[in-house]
Amino acid sequence: MLHQGIILREGHVTRTIYNLIKDKRYEDVIECIANCGEAANTRAGLSTLGHCYYHAQKYEEAASCYEQLCQLVPKEPKYRFYYAQSLYQAGIFADALRVLKQIGDKESELREQCLQLQSAILYSSEDYAGAQSLLNQRAGSTAETLNDEGCLLYQADQHEAAVQRFQTALQVGGFNPLVAYNVALAHFQRKQRAQALDYTAEIVERGMRNHPELGIGAQVDTEGSARSVGNPITMAISGITQALNLKAAVEYQDGNVEAARDALFDLPPRAESELDPVTLHNMALTDAQGPVAGLRKLAFLLELGAPACPKETFANILLTCCKHELYETAADILAEHTDLTYKYLSQYLYELLDALITAQTSGELAEKKLGTLASSLSGKLRSLAARVQEVRATSEQQALRDALKDYEQALELYLPVVMARAWISWREDDFLGAEREFRSSAEFCSENAICSVWRLNAGHVLFMQDKYKEAAAFYEPIVRQHSDDIMSVSAAVLANLCVSYIMTFQNEEAEELMRKVENAEELKGNQGKQYHHLCIVNLVVGTLYCAKSNYEFGLSRIAHALEGGSGARLYADTWLHVKRCMLGLLTGMAKQNIILPFPAVQEVLNFLKSCEAYGLFTPANIYAATEQTPNEPLTIGLEARKLRLLLIKLSEYENY
Repeated sequence: MLHQGIILREGHVTRTIYNLIKDKRYEDVIECIANCGEAANTRAGLSTLGHCYYHAQKYEEAASCYEQLCQLVPKEPKYRFYYAQSLYQAGIFADALRVLKQIGDKESELREQCLQLQSAILYSSEDYAGAQSLLNQRAGSTAETLNDEGCLLYQADQHEAAVQRFQTALQVGGFNPLVAYNVALAHFQRKQRAQALDYTAEIVERGMRNHPELGIGAQVDTEGSARSVGNPITMAISGITQALNLKAAVEYQDGNVEAARDALFDLPPRAESELDPVTLHNMALTDAQGPVAGLRKLAFLLELGAPACPKETFANILLTCCKHELYETAADILAEHTDLTYKYLSQYLYELLDALITAQTSGELAEKKLGTLASSLSGKLRSLAARVQEVRATSEQQALRDALKDYEQALELYLPVVMARAWISWREDDFLGAEREFRSSAEFCSENAICSVWRLNAGHVLFMQDKYKEAAAFYEPIVRQHSDDIMSVSAAVLANLCVSYIMTFQNEEAEELMRKVENAEELKGNQGKQYHHLCIVNLVVGTLYCAKSNYEFGLSRIAHALEGGSGARLYADTWLHVKRCMLGLLTGMAKQNIILPFPAVQEVLNFLKSCEAYGLFTPANIYAATEQTPNEPLTIGLEARKLRLLLIKLSEYENY
């Protein structure tokens, strides 16, 4: 017999089948046995099929095989165990428990394994009390029992004790990538970033060495065109997927979205339909295509439901909607999944999201809701701050660490509420109201290291009110903190700081800052990295001078920023600055309030002519992800031509 190039010679069928199993060619074995007629329904055939289906991660098919075996050989308890195990892996928890109960306690050989599987089923069903009860009946001090104890401690938010259990499990049973991942996850929850990354790095290193067939990092080497390796069982037991997803989570929490995307890119290559739910969830959060593509992935996971859908999905889809101002969508999702609201959203997060959604219809009511939440949290912060001071007076270092941790956790909850209240004022252009919010929260946020976003936005609010000296006081520490890598500072911060220096007559400081940016950008350019920080700084400075009616100098800075209109820096975002300044100039000239010298007019016309040539096919406008792009959108080239024509008419120069 011949099956896809596999020759089954008479008398050598069993040997061939077992050699295929040894080589982990489970799909080939399944096809061979399935085509062997009645042999597939024998005890040996069903047993082999069940084994291969299980290792090919086709758990429902494996369960069907073991169910038939239970009927064929009712007195063999191991088949019932394998049947229950397959049902558990398929997510059919109730049936798995029913089958396990049929085995009974009389089978002493399987007792420990049955208890372990029952514990896992109850844990996955979120019946943690039941899992703990079964754990108490199991043999102590084994690696499996210690690991399961750690899982229950982790679920109870006792992360330090969980770390100790997991580490003991590693010592007792030797290195196990899945237990090592549990250690890393517990460190992650304790905000011990370095320790978490150390464990993930070891898992990845061992995985690359022991399983080269998984193609770890192949996506990077082939620029995303690597052939899919599917979902072999070795991928699940190697811990690679879990470790790289955790690394991505660490980077994402630190605000390094690009690094998080890179970590996911290192995963073994798979088609999107083959991705596990956690990987799909994390790819949705870091999707480079924008929020709409990410929201589609999250919505798909939400429709899958438990246990496949990660429990963080519901909160993250709502937060993503609010982040991109899709408040109606967030409201619809909340209304459609009221059961998940109580299950997966904390009271704090629900109240915060509810206030953000309410702000779209009633800013006053939203402010009232946020005010109540802020008042509750500020009271808690004051009592925790008093507790920290009390503990400082003693010599109890552990108590001090615990008190500081509690304070920082409360502050992390308080900060988004402050930002939301300031945002309500900001969107109404009530910058004074936003400033009042920042000043009222200064006692908690002004000096704490985790409140860098508070200081950044406080600087922006002051800048918008022309309080340049105070704004610079907030921007300067941010720039100093990253003096060794100034390119990691937001271009908006650098631009605003330059403007603040200029407006407070500190031109030398502004020039020095621009030199630093230029040198750093040139250095990064030599390393093959492209940054537009200096371009943005020049655009903002140029726009400032234009706003002060110094169009000659302002437009020269803008033209310099865009390399005379002939470089790669000419796109919709940068063109917006050009349009605003040009329209301001044309309006002033039409009203005869502005007279531009002939050489300056000539320079501007040459700049626009260059923009016309190089921007002929570049879209001139920015469209939100939810907006429909016109079939024939305006281009920078067309708009530059219109602006050039208006300038010629107003300047009465007929030679252009």
